[in-house]
Amino acid sequence: MDFKRGERVNLNFDTGAVEKLDEEGEDAPQMPAYPSFVGDILERGPSTAHPPVAPSLKPNGNGFPAHKKRVPRVSAFKQQRAAKEQQAAAAALKSQDAQKARSALGFDQDQERRTIDEENQQTLAGMSDAEIEQERQELMSSLSPALLQKLLMRSNIDQGSNEQDFDSVPSGAAVQPATDDAKAEPETKPTSTKKVSFATPEPEHEAPKTNTTSTTTPEDAADSIHFPTPPQPPDLDPNDPSFLKSLHEKYFPTLPYDPSTLSWMSPIDPSDTKSAYHPSQTGFNASDLRFDFTGALLAPSVARAIPSDRGLHHHADAPEAAGYTIPELSVTARSQVAAQRCMAYQTLGRILYRLGQGEFGVERGKQNTDGPVQVARNPEVEEKESDEEEDEDVGSAMAGGLWTCIEEGRVIETLTEEANKTKGHLTARTFAQEALWNWRRGGGRKRQAI
Repeated sequence: MDFKRGERVNLNFDTGAVEKLDEEGEDAPQMPAYPSFVGDILERGPSTAHPPVAPSLKPNGNGFPAHKKRVPRVSAFKQQRAAKEQQAAAAALKSQDAQKARSALGFDQDQERRTIDEENQQTLAGMSDAEIEQERQELMSSLSPALLQKLLMRSNIDQGSNEQDFDSVPSGAAVQPATDDAKAEPETKPTSTKKVSFATPEPEHEAPKTNTTSTTTPEDAADSIHFPTPPQPPDLDPNDPSFLKSLHEKYFPTLPYDPSTLSWMSPIDPSDTKSAYHPSQTGFNASDLRFDFTGALLAPSVARAIPSDRGLHHHADAPEAAGYTIPELSVTARSQVAAQRCMAYQTLGRILYRLGQGEFGVERGKQNTDGPVQVARNPEVEEKESDEEEDEDVGSAMAGGLWTCIEEGRVIETLTEEANKTKGHLTARTFAQEALWNWRRGGGRKRQAI
C-alpha cells in the first residue's frame, strides 16, 4: 500500500497491519476550539506615492546657511519670580485705582461744599442787616440753650475758628454781587454776637480747660513723667585695695560674697612664704620643680622674676611662680584641647632629653649586701665629705625623683598612644612623635642590674 509523505496512518499492533485513516472518520481527533484573536485580513489598495522632495533652503547673501535662532530657555525660578512681580504690579495698579476713586470722591465732596458756601455767601449778600439779625434771632430761639452752650464750648465764635475760607474760589464771584450793606457785615458781626443772652450762664471754670488742652502736648506730658533711679556705684579702680569687694557690690549684689572665690585675682603678697616654690624654702620635692617651655629647670628666684606675659603662669599651684611641673604637664597632655596637648608634648619631650643626658643628675643604683645592715660610713672615724660627693647625691636624688614623676604620670604611655593614632589632630601626633624621638635620643632612664 502506497502512502503519501506526511499522511496519517493507523498501526494495528495485533495484526501488524498498517491502515489508512479516513479523513472524515469519527476516530479523527478534533482540533481544540481556541477563540479567534485574529480577524479577517483585508487588503487595501495602494495609495498614490509622493516622490521625495529636496529641502528648500532660504537664499543667503554670504553663501552660508543662516544660523538657527535659539530662544533662550527661562528657568522655573525666573518664571515664578516674574509671576510674583506681575501679581505685585497688578496689586499696585488696583491700589492706585482705588486711591484715584477715593480722590475723585473727595473732590466731589469739596466741590459740593464750595458750591454750598457760594450759595450761602450770595444769600447773605442779598440780605440787609435787619434781615440777618432777624434770621439769627429765629435760629437762636428754635435751638435749646443747652445745645447752644455745647456748640459754643466746641468753637470760638469771637475768633472765627468755625469759619473756613476757600482760596481756590475766585474772590470776584463773591465780590461782584456784593453791596454796601454786605461790606459792612464783618464789622457788625462781632457786635451782634455780644448781644446774645442765654438763660443758663456759661460756667467760668470750663473756659480755661479748653485753653489748657489746646496748649498741652504729649511731649510735655512725657517730659513731666519720671521714675526714681537707684544710686549708681562709683567707677571701679583696679588699684583700690577694696577693688574685689567693690566689683562684687556693683555687678553681683544679689550673690553671697565669698572672698576665697576671688583670691586668684588678688595681688601676690611678697611676704607670704607658704608657697611650695618660695625661695626661702630649703628643700623641694621632685614634683614641685618647675620647667620652662625649653625643658630647662627654673630656680625659685628666677620663676618669681619672670613676667606673666610669657605664658608660664597658667596653673593653680604656686601662682606666683612661673613654669610647669611634670605632674601638671602630664595632666595637660591628656587635655581635650589640642593646643594644650601640643604644648605639653613638646615640653615633656625636651625635659626627657635633658633628663636622659644627665643634665639634672645621674641616678645611682642601690647596692644590696649580704649583711643585715648596710654600713655607709664609720662613725668612729671622722671623714670629710667632699662637695662633689654631695652634689652627686643631690643630683642622683633629683634624677630619681623626676623619673618617678614621669612613671607615675604615665608620660611615656600617653605619648605612645598619641603617636600611634591613625586619625585625629595631626599637629598633636607630630609633637608626640617628636617627644618620643627626644626621649630615645637622650637615652632614657638608665637602670642598673641588681
